[in-house]
Amino acid sequence: MKKTICILALSLMGVATFAQTVTLTFTGRDAVNQYVQLDRVVITNQTKGWQETIYWPDTTLIMQNVTGIDESVANGGFVLSQNNPNPFTGTTDVNLTVADAGAVTLEIADGNGRIVGANNYSPLPTGTHQFRIILSAAGTYVMTARQNGKTSSIKMVCNGAGNGNRIEYVGTTAVETLRATSLQPKSTTTNPFTFGDQMEYVGYATLNGTEIESPHITQAQDSSQMFALLFSEDLSLDGQPCPGTPTLTDIDGNVYHTVWLGAQCWMRENLRTTRFPNGDTITDATDIYEMIDATEPYLYAAYSSADSVAIYGYEYNWPAVMHQETSSDANPSGIQGICPTGWHVPSDAEWAQLISYVRCIPTFQCDGSSSDIAKSLAATTGWNSYINSCSCCVGNHTNMNNTTGFSALPILNSGTTDPYNTNYAFFWTTTAYNENIVWAYGIASNSTTILKWPRDLTYGFSVRCVRD
Repeated sequence: MKKTICILALSLMGVATFAQTVTLTFTGRDAVNQYVQLDRVVITNQTKGWQETIYWPDTTLIMQNVTGIDESVANGGFVLSQNNPNPFTGTTDVNLTVADAGAVTLEIADGNGRIVGANNYSPLPTGTHQFRIILSAAGTYVMTARQNGKTSSIKMVCNGAGNGNRIEYVGTTAVETLRATSLQPKSTTTNPFTFGDQMEYVGYATLNGTEIESPHITQAQDSSQMFALLFSEDLSLDGQPCPGTPTLTDIDGNVYHTVWLGAQCWMRENLRTTRFPNGDTITDATDIYEMIDATEPYLYAAYSSADSVAIYGYEYNWPAVMHQETSSDANPSGIQGICPTGWHVPSDAEWAQLISYVRCIPTFQCDGSSSDIAKSLAATTGWNSYINSCSCCVGNHTNMNNTTGFSALPILNSGTTDPYNTNYAFFWTTTAYNENIVWAYGIASNSTTILKWPRDLTYGFSVRCVRD
């Protein structure tokens, strides 16, 4: 039995390859960003009409531009595989294929070029050798293997948490055994490829005894790229009330509906409490400008109208949102702040998780674009009209909005000074950019992309809480 799920492509910094090669690296992740082992990945070149399948433990395919030189051939069979998993938390494994016995040097350099780990092996016999890499600090690293003038390098991304920096030898596999099993540490296709070819990718993984298939992702490929294949067993809950928590109530007795997206449970409506969870009252600003330069907690009724609060909630400055707690980019943030008990203010990382998830669901995309998802999060009412194509505007054809059920409503209105008559919805995160600036996420009526802007902590924005 197979289940169809979503696939998320992440464009990362260029992988260390030769100028004429494209390296495709695949890893599996579940809805809460935990590692999932891939069974296989099917790669199709629709332009050239060929298909390749890589099987675990292969996670990388190198495609050689027709004018380039194959790395394996150029190095006489001396090839360092892409590490797996990548990105990794503290520990990862890498294979090195050695066609000719001899001394080998392994080095790992950080983003500043400083060598953080190195070992010499003299000699290494012919075969494929596995090494375990342990790194303590988060960052991007380059690992390089050298033998008799031959060099092979890979780029690795570490999330930190390793116990020191070191390279450990794990074991070896003879060339004959490698050929017999047809498992290569780094697959290099002999099929033709030209920069810009239309490619298609689909991954497979087994969860709880069931093989799950990702939907196909199709794109023109002109650079190296890492693909995080996101596996989730059940998408049927998306847009529905959260299981076990269809509603929640704040300290003022206000009742809010909830919405489930991916692995997150969000409030479907903007917060409208006038008190902190401990019962303290939040100062009500007489107008939006009273919050400017204010370091004390303030709230403000949207559009200067108390009658609007039931629909739009309150706007809060960041001191009110955080309730004396400090910045956090953890996932979950761990910051209850102004939210009801059992709920918390989302961090930048949690907003990024929501956006990444929505981007990979075709029904949430506008005109098939994974970047144009703002319409799926925007409510069907309240947005200023903006006549153009779907791929332009939240405010155009608003009946096509809100496929996620998130129901974002605009509050900030730039007024008559804006020739495009644009209105916005902005939401606070718990993540500070610096001492006075905080990351906020927004939607504009004249765009379909999600905005991420650094904003002064005295601004007034909406709050959506996430269930703990």
